[in-house]
Amino acid sequence: MYLTERLAVSLGKKARTVLKADKEKEEIIVYGAISLLQTIFSIFWVIAAGAVLGVLYEALIFSVSMSILRKYSGGFHSSSPNLCIISGTISAAAAGLLVDRFFYSFSFPATAAVSVFCMAAAFVTVFLKAPVDSPQKPITSKKMKKMFKKDSIITLTIFSIMIIALCLLYNTNNQLYYLKIIDCISFGCLWQSITLTDRGSVILKKADSMLKK
Repeated sequence: MYLTERLAVSLGKKARTVLKADKEKEEIIVYGAISLLQTIFSIFWVIAAGAVLGVLYEALIFSVSMSILRKYSGGFHSSSPNLCIISGTISAAAAGLLVDRFFYSFSFPATAAVSVFCMAAAFVTVFLKAPVDSPQKPITSKKMKKMFKKDSIITLTIFSIMIIALCLLYNTNNQLYYLKIIDCISFGCLWQSITLTDRGSVILKKADSMLKK
């Protein structure tokens, strides 16, 4: 049993005693605690890696954008919670470095063009593929699938509106950090959409196997 699961089970047992809940409610508490603890640990390691590499904000914005879209669209699942945290941290740190060292030097028209490409690709992929469930938690209801697809598209639409607003802000006061935020949101959405594809899953499965060794 992994650390997050051990902590969640411990919290579930204590909550059951305090609340005088039944076994079913304890399982619900444990499931919720696992999700919460995984999120906390993921954010902590993204912050730590980003701070060490000098790309804290870039890594965090990328990670948050990707995670929000993933909540509704689903995608590839690592073989363990620990590997999920590790792969998430690596992808966020790598994206942060790319934005800070490479894409940050792009002009506004180039940044806008890259963003349009990323968001368009994400919209198409989400429309065709989302939601992608896992063998452990399959989505069998057609109604639920439609709801998750709709929520995924709404999420991308909200991100697109945010990007447009950031473009307008950049044109108003020429602050380059607006371009960084645009890049981070766009790449977060693009990367999450890649995890929905068959080819993306194959690449991530290979990476997952390598991290196991």
